Amino acid sequence: MTSFERGRPVLEGGWVLTGTGAAAPIKLVFGETELAHAYLGMTIGRHPGLCDRVIDDPGISRRHLRVGMAEGRLFAEDLNSLNGTVLDGEEIPPFLPVPLSPDQVLILGQVVLTVSRLSDEAE
Repeated sequence: MTSFERGRPVLEGGWVLTGTGAAAPIKLVFGETELAHAYLGMTIGRHPGLCDRVIDDPGISRRHLRVGMAEGRLFAEDLNSLNGTVLDGEEIPPFLPVPLSPDQVLILGQVVLTVSRLSDEAE
Protein backbone atom coordinates (compact mmCIF):
# COMPACT_ATOMS: atom_id res chain seq x y z
CA MET A 1 0.00 0.00 0.00
CA THR A 2 1.34 3.44 -0.83
CA SER A 3 1.28 6.42 1.46
CA PHE A 4 -0.87 8.33 -1.04
CA GLU A 5 -4.32 7.49 -2.29
CA ARG A 6 -5.96 9.66 -4.98
CA GLY A 7 -3.29 12.32 -4.48
CA ARG A 8 -3.88 12.55 -0.72
CA PRO A 9 -1.84 11.06 2.10
CA VAL A 10 -3.48 7.97 3.62
CA LEU A 11 -4.23 8.69 7.25
CA GLU A 12 -4.45 6.18 10.04
CA GLY A 13 -7.97 5.16 10.97
CA GLY A 14 -9.40 5.77 14.38
CA TRP A 15 -12.29 7.17 16.36
CA VAL A 16 -13.45 10.65 17.31
CA LEU A 17 -15.71 11.77 20.14
CA THR A 18 -17.06 15.27 19.43
CA GLY A 19 -19.53 17.37 21.31
CA THR A 20 -20.10 20.17 23.72
CA GLY A 21 -19.25 20.85 27.31
CA ALA A 22 -20.02 23.74 29.64
CA ALA A 23 -17.05 25.82 28.49
CA ALA A 24 -16.12 24.88 24.92
CA PRO A 25 -16.51 22.37 22.09
CA ILE A 26 -14.83 19.01 22.70
CA LYS A 27 -12.98 16.80 20.23
CA LEU A 28 -11.20 13.67 21.45
CA VAL A 29 -9.28 11.70 18.79
CA PHE A 30 -8.08 8.12 19.24
CA GLY A 31 -5.89 6.56 16.53
CA GLU A 32 -6.22 2.84 15.94
CA THR A 33 -2.51 2.24 16.62
CA GLU A 34 -2.76 4.19 19.86
CA LEU A 35 -5.81 2.17 20.94
CA ALA A 36 -4.16 -1.11 19.96
CA HIS A 37 -1.16 -0.34 22.18
CA ALA A 38 -3.26 0.75 25.17
CA TYR A 39 -3.55 -2.59 26.97
CA LEU A 40 -6.55 -1.70 29.15
CA GLY A 41 -7.79 1.18 27.00
CA MET A 42 -7.47 4.93 27.33
CA THR A 43 -9.03 6.94 30.12
CA ILE A 44 -11.09 10.10 29.83
CA GLY A 45 -11.63 12.35 32.82
CA ARG A 46 -10.98 15.66 34.51
CA HIS A 47 -7.55 14.92 36.05
CA PRO A 48 -4.59 15.36 33.64
CA GLY A 49 -2.30 13.17 35.74
CA LEU A 50 -4.71 10.23 35.72
CA CYS A 51 -6.16 10.36 32.20
CA ASP A 52 -5.08 10.05 28.60
CA ARG A 53 -7.70 12.61 27.45
CA VAL A 54 -8.92 15.45 29.66
CA ILE A 55 -12.30 17.16 29.70
CA ASP A 56 -12.25 20.17 32.00
CA ASP A 57 -15.85 20.10 33.18
CA PRO A 58 -17.05 19.89 36.81
CA GLY A 59 -19.55 17.10 35.98
CA ILE A 60 -16.74 14.82 34.78
CA SER A 61 -15.06 12.57 37.35
CA ARG A 62 -11.28 12.56 37.75
CA ARG A 63 -11.29 9.17 35.94
CA HIS A 64 -14.69 8.94 34.28
CA LEU A 65 -14.57 6.60 31.28
CA ARG A 66 -12.28 4.14 29.52
CA VAL A 67 -12.36 3.56 25.76
CA GLY A 68 -10.47 0.81 24.00
CA MET A 69 -10.54 -1.95 21.43
CA ALA A 70 -11.61 -5.52 22.08
CA GLU A 71 -12.19 -8.16 19.41
CA GLY A 72 -11.82 -5.46 16.74
CA ARG A 73 -14.56 -3.22 18.17
CA LEU A 74 -14.46 0.05 20.06
CA PHE A 75 -15.83 -0.13 23.59
CA ALA A 76 -16.64 2.26 26.44
CA GLU A 77 -16.52 1.44 30.14
CA ASP A 78 -17.71 3.71 32.93
CA LEU A 79 -15.12 3.79 35.72
CA ASN A 80 -17.68 4.13 38.53
CA SER A 81 -18.00 7.85 37.86
CA LEU A 82 -20.06 10.02 40.21
CA ASN A 83 -22.42 11.36 37.51
CA GLY A 84 -22.46 8.23 35.38
CA THR A 85 -22.26 7.57 31.66
CA VAL A 86 -25.25 7.20 29.33
CA LEU A 87 -25.12 5.59 25.88
CA ASP A 88 -28.10 6.32 23.60
CA GLY A 89 -30.35 6.98 26.60
CA GLU A 90 -29.30 3.91 28.61
CA GLU A 91 -27.04 4.19 31.64
CA ILE A 92 -23.86 2.12 31.39
CA PRO A 93 -23.29 0.10 34.58
CA PRO A 94 -19.85 0.70 36.13
CA PHE A 95 -17.03 -1.54 34.90
CA LEU A 96 -19.17 -3.14 32.15
CA PRO A 97 -17.57 -2.56 28.71
CA VAL A 98 -20.18 -1.84 26.02
CA PRO A 99 -19.52 -1.70 22.26
CA LEU A 100 -19.62 1.66 20.50
CA SER A 101 -20.63 2.36 16.91
CA PRO A 102 -20.64 5.49 14.75
CA ASP A 103 -23.44 8.00 15.45
CA GLN A 104 -24.05 6.76 18.98
CA VAL A 105 -24.29 9.43 21.69
CA LEU A 106 -22.40 9.25 24.99
CA ILE A 107 -23.32 11.53 27.88
CA LEU A 108 -20.74 12.00 30.63
CA GLY A 109 -22.31 14.14 33.35
CA GLN A 110 -23.56 17.10 31.27
CA VAL A 111 -21.10 16.56 28.39
CA VAL A 112 -22.69 15.16 25.21
CA LEU A 113 -20.34 13.36 22.78
CA THR A 114 -21.08 11.75 19.41
CA VAL A 115 -19.04 8.75 18.24
CA SER A 116 -17.65 8.78 14.70
CA ARG A 117 -14.90 7.13 12.67
CA LEU A 118 -11.86 9.31 12.07
CA SER A 119 -12.02 8.52 8.33
CA ASP A 120 -15.70 9.64 8.18
CA GLU A 121 -14.89 12.99 9.71
CA ALA A 122 -11.92 13.65 7.39
CA GLU A 123 -14.08 13.45 4.24
